[in-house]
Parts: sequence; C-alpha cells; structure tokens
Amino acid sequence: MKVFRNQIIPGIIGLGIMLAMVVLVCGCIQQSATPTPVPTTVTTPPSSVVTTPTIAEGKKMFTFTEADNAGSGNITQNTRFAIVLAENPTTGFTWNETLSAGLELQSSDYRQNDAPTGMVGVGGTRTWVIVAKDLGDQNFSAVYRRSWENVTGNETMYSVNIRVVGA
Repeated sequence: MKVFRNQIIPGIIGLGIMLAMVVLVCGCIQQSATPTPVPTTVTTPPSSVVTTPTIAEGKKMFTFTEADNAGSGNITQNTRFAIVLAENPTTGFTWNETLSAGLELQSSDYRQNDAPTGMVGVGGTRTWVIVAKDLGDQNFSAVYRRSWENVTGNETMYSVNIRVVGA
C-alpha cells in the first residue's frame, strides 16, 4: 500500500497544479464582464493615386480625384468623365455615391492595388464613369462609411459640382 500511496499522492498534487495553471491561464485570456468601449473614429481613405487625365478606351477622359473634393469643373454635354477615389472595402468602408438627375452612371468599378502575394487588406481605387447628360449645374457626392454603422455626420465626404456646357 505504501508504494501505491507514493504514486497517487504526487499524481494528485501534479494534477492539482496543472488544473490551477489552466484556471489561471483561462482567467487571463477570458474577456472581461464589462465590455471595453470601442472609440468611434472616422477612417480617412488613403490619398489618391490617379492623375488627370485618365486613358479609357484609347481616349483621354477627364478625371476628378480626391484633390478635386468640394471643387467644380466644366464638362461638355454627352461627354464621359471619371471620378476616382481611394477605397478599402476589406475594412468595411465603401463609397456610397449620389448623382444629380443630369448625370448618368455608366459604370462603377473597384480595383485592388497590386500587393505581394498573400497580403490581405490592401486597398485600391473606386472608379465611376459618368456621362454628362443635361445642361446646367450637376453634382456628384459620396460618403465613405461602413453600411452597418449609424451615420454620425463625421464620415468622410466627397463632392464635386459639374457644370455641363453645350458643345
């Protein structure tokens, strides 16, 4: 019985020490009962990487970029132009655009920037191709936000006024 007791007692003590360590480790990585407040911040998209003018289908196309934010430009009626802004949808942030009735959206395309293989979370650019249909003052605006978050008024905004002129 003495041999049996000499084997069981150290085994029980060792098991107790292991359980205490497991409880200690689990307690260190367990989430706290009180949720930590997450600060609300506005993510500003990276700066523009496109210059004016853009080549599309072999023709030069006037391009508005982030540098043109809150600006304006003249476009001839029935002429295509582009708006190119940095975007990173992997973070949940996307541009939500609004066009006045005299502008016709032809396409909206996202292209990711080149990145080393296996690298995730790399941003890119959103390109809208638009036709200036109606004469007069028109407007393009966009809000850079996560669709599932409430609008706070602190979101990144972009707008450009377009005066559509006759040929």
